[in-house]
Amino acid sequence: MKAERESRRALLAAVLMFSGAAFAEPVQTEYSTVELIVEHASLPAGGGTITAGLHLQPDPGWHAYWVNPGDAGLPATLRWTLPEGFSAAEPRFPAPHLIPFGDLVTYGFDEPILLLADIAAPAGLSAANTHTLATRARWVVCDDQLCVPEQANLAVTLPVGDGAPDPAQAARFAAARTKVPVKVDWPARFERVGDQVRIAVRTQESASDIRDAYLFVAKKRLVRYGRQEASFAPGGIVFGMDAGLRLEGVAEFPAVLAFKRGEDAEQAVWLDVRIGSDLAGLVAGAGGSAGAPAAVGGAATGAELPGGLSLGYALLFAFLGGVILNLMPCVFPILSMKALSLVHTSRADRRSARQGGYLYTAGILVAFAVVGATLLVLRSAGEQIGWGFQMQSATVNLVLALLMLAIALNLLGVYEFGARLAGVGGSLASGGDRKTAFFTGLLAVVVATPCTAPFMAGALGYALVQPAAVALAIFLLLGFGLAFPYLLLSCIPAVGRALPRPGPWMATFRNVLAFPMFATAVWLFWIIGNQLGADSMAMGLLAALAFGFALWAYGRVFGNARPWAWRGVAAAGLAAALLLGWKMPDYKSAPGQDHGGALGQLALEPFTPERVTGYIDAKQPLFLYFTADWCVSCKVNERVALASDAVGDAFRTRGIKVVEGDWTNEDPVITEWLRRYGRVGVPLYLYFPSGSSLDTAAVLPQILVPDTVIDAIDAADAA
Repeated sequence: MKAERESRRALLAAVLMFSGAAFAEPVQTEYSTVELIVEHASLPAGGGTITAGLHLQPDPGWHAYWVNPGDAGLPATLRWTLPEGFSAAEPRFPAPHLIPFGDLVTYGFDEPILLLADIAAPAGLSAANTHTLATRARWVVCDDQLCVPEQANLAVTLPVGDGAPDPAQAARFAAARTKVPVKVDWPARFERVGDQVRIAVRTQESASDIRDAYLFVAKKRLVRYGRQEASFAPGGIVFGMDAGLRLEGVAEFPAVLAFKRGEDAEQAVWLDVRIGSDLAGLVAGAGGSAGAPAAVGGAATGAELPGGLSLGYALLFAFLGGVILNLMPCVFPILSMKALSLVHTSRADRRSARQGGYLYTAGILVAFAVVGATLLVLRSAGEQIGWGFQMQSATVNLVLALLMLAIALNLLGVYEFGARLAGVGGSLASGGDRKTAFFTGLLAVVVATPCTAPFMAGALGYALVQPAAVALAIFLLLGFGLAFPYLLLSCIPAVGRALPRPGPWMATFRNVLAFPMFATAVWLFWIIGNQLGADSMAMGLLAALAFGFALWAYGRVFGNARPWAWRGVAAAGLAAALLLGWKMPDYKSAPGQDHGGALGQLALEPFTPERVTGYIDAKQPLFLYFTADWCVSCKVNERVALASDAVGDAFRTRGIKVVEGDWTNEDPVITEWLRRYGRVGVPLYLYFPSGSSLDTAAVLPQILVPDTVIDAIDAADAA
């Protein structure tokens, strides 16, 4: 039998040798052109490795597939017939790209590719002989309607010599090697949580400014290919995907990370991904070579995103951030009403006071659960959004402005809703009815979202790279922190003895509370003007006028001889308000040309990634900050700190450029940059000293005073 096999092998080799020149020429199949080429002009007589390549060129409109084709397709395979003692390695593919195919996601190539295969030749080859390397290539090509399997028999015949490279093929093989992913030792871990799989990759400093990252898993059916979300952290990237059918029991798999860096073309690296845990710690606690942002002068990195942030830290930071959120200017109007409620209930029975505290807490928790779940669902669907995303909608801001107007008019006694609509009307403001406490909690979250308190950034950034259950737990603990002070006061009997007694003064105080609501409405209309322009803001104000008229007419219904007439007038005013609000976006002003502005002594330049990377590459000191018109904390910081003469003088003396990223309207690019530094909302303040990189920025706290900014810059420059 062995002699028979050797005889067949020799016969096949002789046939291929006889016709080897013909097979060395390109072969045209129905939808492709293929060719077998070799990098070397001869085989090394003393043995060694040469590289062969299958050049595969699909016809225009057709594409071939990667080693893992995704939802459909088959990769190219090579079945070698080699002389005795020769062996061939598996072919190496270039990095693929996404090729949508209807509802399917596939990985492949619509451009010509060269698959590289190393062939080991034995020692002792006779210089008098030639040897034929033959292969049967199989592959599949598809267009938008049809997939066709194809094959070809290919061969080249080489003499025995010194194994020197063939100059005629050098450029083709050199170009092919630049497209093959380079094997790197970047730490990469994955974990499965339910039906989800999360993969964390710690990138090195040389790839600190990566963008447009995508992870191609090289083994089939370990993940589902339809959804992939990348969350950037200072030390790396966390990918979220749906788990595939074959992931169970897998401890390690290969993958290709494709990305862009600065203005360079797309690059790719080959990774070994191993099962593990503490994925957030892998990318957040990279330190040193991973390029984690340096902590400066007690800035945010030390307090808000410590290296290796754990679940326990994230929960603690969420609670503390929620407590501190009570001190943010966004929440002041609601807290003033709750203070009035606390006075009202302080002399009532303790059971009622506790129930009010519990219901207020429940309202906050429900609101945070809804906001958190909505944020997670939209992000999993590929939307680039962050904390406070609802404020990026002018329609949402109009609804909130009208709600503030309704509360203010109620506090002034223009109308009363009565018990049936408690929580929006007078009982909401007075706080006397326990049923209103729940709705007050909801309203507190609505007005709190434009603010981000210290400790919140790290907790929220951690939450959005975690499974849904962990993320929701962090959101709920943030809400519990917001509710905690009032809950505590509601449950402490001694509070009642320390507060003033209820009396006529409460009616006056209730009227006074209307004006913070009016101020909030004015602020919301100002945001609408910045989002859509003055004409749309005017339409919104007309809607508010009609809505106010409707509420006034509604207030005339009760105790009037003709209630039906006033109900009709109120309905007409409400209809006019709805129509004007509906038409408001139609009057949006055309966006003007991007131009710089000024903040105190600071000359502001609008944010673009190219502008930022250009300044960093030129070793220009740069202060980059992200803000939004609806972010009250941002505006307070700008006026108190950034617009101060002390900060302006410090920036001018050091020649620091200032770039402003405006997130008032939805901007996926800014959202991605926020996520890169572990944030899901604004404000974010970054300082890049001369000679720094994107990954070594000094991250400043979220609450600024002039000395904080100047000390942080001094520390970063001295580092």
